[in-house]
Amino acid sequence: MVDISAIAGTVSALKGAMDISKAMIGLHDAQAIQSKIIELNAQILEAQSSAFLANEERSTLIEHVRQLEKEVADLKAWEAEKQRYQLAELTTGVTAYAIKEEMRGAEPSHHICASCYQEGHKSILQREIRNPGMAHVDVCQRCGSDLYVIGMRHPDHKKSTASRR
Repeated sequence: MVDISAIAGTVSALKGAMDISKAMIGLHDAQAIQSKIIELNAQILEAQSSAFLANEERSTLIEHVRQLEKEVADLKAWEAEKQRYQLAELTTGVTAYAIKEEMRGAEPSHHICASCYQEGHKSILQREIRNPGMAHVDVCQRCGSDLYVIGMRHPDHKKSTASRR
């Protein structure tokens, strides 16, 4: 919300400048006029300062609204994307989200990481074969999850080199 005190400060400073201007009209002494001019300039500077502050706050609020609108749009897009997937068991105790057949279109069949899905990200799992032919692992390149679909972890298996959050 715009800081009302910044706007009130601007109005007050402008009112003070107007009062000083009215007082100057009746003056005939050059010294008194000079003194009032200095007062007037100070009031004008105060009004400008308050106006700049209010404008700065307004710009900050506009940027904040823009960020919130983007966040809402991203959430709506993710909600629509989520509807294309359903939880599937790849093997006993190993789950990922699979694209629904009716939503697939021209895309190849694929799975996305369940952990990333819960955090609002779509990360397609990539198949790796480790210890040639012994283990088939679906790897999430985003969070580093290793889902052993065939076989099991062997001490020689390297953890995927996925980027960590």
